Amino acid sequence: MRDERLLDVFGLDGKTALITGGGTGLGAAMAKAFLLAGAKVVITGRRREVLDSACQSLGPGASGIVCDVTDTSCAPKLAEDIVKQMGSLDILVNNAGVHSKKPMEQITQEELKRIMDVHVFGAYALTQAAVPYMKKAKGGSIIFISSMSACIGMTNVTAYSAAKSAVLGLTRTMAGELSGEGIRVNAIVPGFIDTPMFHQAVDLDPDRQAKILGHTPMKRYGTPEDIGWAALYLASKASEFVTGTTLMVDGGCSIGF
Repeated sequence: MRDERLLDVFGLDGKTALITGGGTGLGAAMAKAFLLAGAKVVITGRRREVLDSACQSLGPGASGIVCDVTDTSCAPKLAEDIVKQMGSLDILVNNAGVHSKKPMEQITQEELKRIMDVHVFGAYALTQAAVPYMKKAKGGSIIFISSMSACIGMTNVTAYSAAKSAVLGLTRTMAGELSGEGIRVNAIVPGFIDTPMFHQAVDLDPDRQAKILGHTPMKRYGTPEDIGWAALYLASKASEFVTGTTLMVDGGCSIGF
């Protein structure tokens, strides 16, 4: 027998979520999960046409704001505008990302800075901007999207790995600083997820595809929905005693079999 109390535990009615990089891939899947749970969702990205297409697909309750997270000066106004329009800012998902796959000696300082600007400085600035509103509301959930490259060694991703490792440090430290305010901070580490970005990296390399599945105990790629449901758990009451944790959604890759 289904207990209707589960809807309250996992529901997000009356909540507003902001998801950076929310127009495609993992961001869009998380937006869909939050909308299904009753939240209002604001997605951001650099291209208006991508956001418009995503909002049309997501349906009522979704809206898009053009924003480049590397322009950290925009963060305070973005948070302020969302609170003015929606009434609150309860959930922040720092999802915007760029990938880089090069040997470490080929990474320029400009490339390293660009990757850190998106994953670390941009996410940091937006979190700083959101926290005062969450403090005023006496609660909130902040979710960082990290990477397996922050947890296990991978070749040719030094810049990306450095940025995603920093994200895990931010998660733990911010969780400690904000726990007394009722604000929870957690991270999701996706495994190999079936997204366009992933296929750009592996479709021309059958050997790599076989190697990936060989190192995944569950013998499949993850889906964006796998990440969406994990994010819903961390955003909802179901995880209200969970903070500072790293949730591995990787089909078992990280256990080392």
